[in-house]
Amino acid sequence: MKTLRYIGSSAFVLGLFVTIFAGVPWHVFVVEDPVPVPLWLQIAICLILGGILLVLVTVAIEQEMG
Repeated sequence: MKTLRYIGSSAFVLGLFVTIFAGVPWHVFVVEDPVPVPLWLQIAICLILGGILLVLVTVAIEQEMG
């Protein structure tokens, strides 16, 4: 269970880092030209959501067991 929580927290941190330090500057530079959201930014957002979901689910399962 700790391994799943570690994977989820790592995915969350990686997604958050990419979104903040690469996604926000990318958006600022292309704000005047409407372009579709690139795949790397979509993956980073999914990592944020999936990582926090995995951490919360593992915490809930551990609380049920304990």
